[in-house]
Amino acid sequence: MKAQDALKIVNGYYDLENPTEDEDFRYTEALGFMIDTTKEPKYMYNLGWFYCSKKRFDLELKYLEMAAECGYTPAMEELGYMWYYGQHGEKDYAKAFHYFSLGAESDNEIGSLWCKYKLADMYHNGYHVEKDEKKYRELIEEAYKKIETPGFLDEPFPEVAYRLAGIRAEEGRKDEALGLLIEAKYFLAERLSNDAFWGHIEVMGRIIKMMYELREFDEDNFDFYDLFYLTQKPGKIKFKDFRNKKYTLEISDVDLAIHFDNKWYRNFGEFCEKAELKGKKLTSIYDDFYDWEVAR
Repeated sequence: MKAQDALKIVNGYYDLENPTEDEDFRYTEALGFMIDTTKEPKYMYNLGWFYCSKKRFDLELKYLEMAAECGYTPAMEELGYMWYYGQHGEKDYAKAFHYFSLGAESDNEIGSLWCKYKLADMYHNGYHVEKDEKKYRELIEEAYKKIETPGFLDEPFPEVAYRLAGIRAEEGRKDEALGLLIEAKYFLAERLSNDAFWGHIEVMGRIIKMMYELREFDEDNFDFYDLFYLTQKPGKIKFKDFRNKKYTLEISDVDLAIHFDNKWYRNFGEFCEKAELKGKKLTSIYDDFYDWEVAR
């Protein structure tokens, strides 16, 4: 195999919707060839992700660790999250701290910021290290200074801004905290319009919760993601789309489950992740809706 042949296989694989076992095999062989001949960690990382998708977590770990040892920040970030959350069943805060620390000091600006705010969380929660609020605040302040004017949706702006808002609220700087939360909300809404990933949905829920802990909710002025707040009580929410079609979202008075378009959702987080109209996720067309009305 030659490098140009291997790259053709690798790049072509990403265009396949349902690759066969043979195509999977050729892809892994091509990546293995590129790893052996170039030693570039991005190929190790990609092979790790492939094995993750196949639930071969032993091989995922092997190739992510190889990439991290070569200084590849995305691998450090992924390993940090893996051990922090116990994504494969086992939490190890010592390993999470190790990889987040490495990633936070890397030259990859976006990757280092994802690692830095999670490293801050470890000081905040006392995971592997003693609780250190001063260190937590320092890391969040540093991260925000580097990201306060984000240019790309994959930057952890809402995650950092949310944490800084909490710090500002504790300092009694309520208006600043609210300003940060509003910016974080609208940035994250744009990210979710492209990918309704459950982790980002959870962050949005926390942003909305803090926002309405700091200010009174206005039932005459709210939007799609404010439903995180409104769906905590039973009732009905009415709204229209750009075609002037009317919709009703009903919150059960038994378990706060959500009924919409003849389907039930356990909570608004699941609603954001799964609800669709004509094949489109509601999160992707959230700004098409207006005339919101609460009908308790």
